[in-house]
Amino acid sequence: MEPQRNVVERFSLTDGSISEEEVEKIVDLAVRAFESARDKDGDISQDLVMGHDWSLAPAYFRSTILTGLYTDGLYGVRDKESKEIVAVSVWSGPGEKSDDSEEFERKTGLYDFLDGLKPQFREWFDLNVPLIKKARETFFTDEERDRRWWCTLLCTEPRYHGRGLARLIIDNIHDKARKTIPGGFVALLASVEVNVKKYQSLGFRERGEHRAPIPDSTETEFVILHVLSRED
Repeated sequence: MEPQRNVVERFSLTDGSISEEEVEKIVDLAVRAFESARDKDGDISQDLVMGHDWSLAPAYFRSTILTGLYTDGLYGVRDKESKEIVAVSVWSGPGEKSDDSEEFERKTGLYDFLDGLKPQFREWFDLNVPLIKKARETFFTDEERDRRWWCTLLCTEPRYHGRGLARLIIDNIHDKARKTIPGGFVALLASVEVNVKKYQSLGFRERGEHRAPIPDSTETEFVILHVLSRED
């Protein structure tokens, strides 16, 4: 008998492939994963978004995950034995534009997060998050955007690091992209050098970078956000 292989699934509440309880578990997974990245690799990108207040992390990641769930862009991998979700990602396909309506943002719980931010960090978020999104698009042509799958979130349960689960998800979406549209490819942001090197080892190339200011810094400091893509 062949050993079971890890499989990438697309999750949906409507078809029963994921439960509301499991949604909360992967929210917890994301919090642990990014806390680990902050402490181990010095990745402060999520820390900035949350205004250094990690009590807001569940609301923030829940909003991101629900956005993926409601747009059919939530993918993940289950442990072969326990069947628990141990790696998760959120993707948007070619031509998909984020729904910025207040109704949708309240549906995903974004305001639960935003309303918890201190005023100076809410101001930073409202100003810089749109600028980051706009800046990353300067590295792609209109024609490329029509072939691109964009990764908003990718994380693995810390206990499962080193098992190739993130790579499995990336490979799966990359294959999907190439099969769906000629020249389809995947792209994402990385904010620390160790992750840039990991993605480059998976076939990504760096297209450019954007410098996002660090809020409440006593000096002029920036976080460098690297824009990467994998075409082949």
